[in-house]
Amino acid sequence: MYTDGIKVDLTEEEIKEAIDWGAKNKDSFWKVIKPYLFGKWGISEEFGVILTKSFYLASLGARSARNYKSPEESDIGVVLIDDTLHVMINTYGNEPEFYKGYQIVLKQGERVIHPVKIESRKQAGPTVGFLNTPYYRGDVTGLFRYSEIDFRAKTTIILVKDEGESRFEVDFSEYK
Repeated sequence: MYTDGIKVDLTEEEIKEAIDWGAKNKDSFWKVIKPYLFGKWGISEEFGVILTKSFYLASLGARSARNYKSPEESDIGVVLIDDTLHVMINTYGNEPEFYKGYQIVLKQGERVIHPVKIESRKQAGPTVGFLNTPYYRGDVTGLFRYSEIDFRAKTTIILVKDEGESRFEVDFSEYK
């Protein structure tokens, strides 16, 4: 288990380690993303991904290795200067735009942290079991300022939906 919490300022060694790990696992996106998942993983089950700088560097390493290239310094720079943690949640509904207006917030103790931005696709795609309800799967991503988050605090990620909310308990110390 990783116990230092999410790193915002990565050393050259940590940058290289993340890129190399992604390159080593270039043929299995599952191996790259699995350490960053939370929630239930399955058909019609909500789950999410903690998209850290280490995750983005590993993804960059995997993509570059699949193309038989080294990552571009400019791409690495884009990852390193980003001052927001991206938290993405996959959710399900019965209309192509069911998740428009959904929000994500973080709760640490009594403190609620709001994102600086919410992103989502224009329209959800059909689920694997499209003939069964729910018919569509979409994702919502909240961008949270690193400076507002205590990465050693127990955190509840809350997806606020039209019909209520979904809650996910996470321990950021388990993520790189």
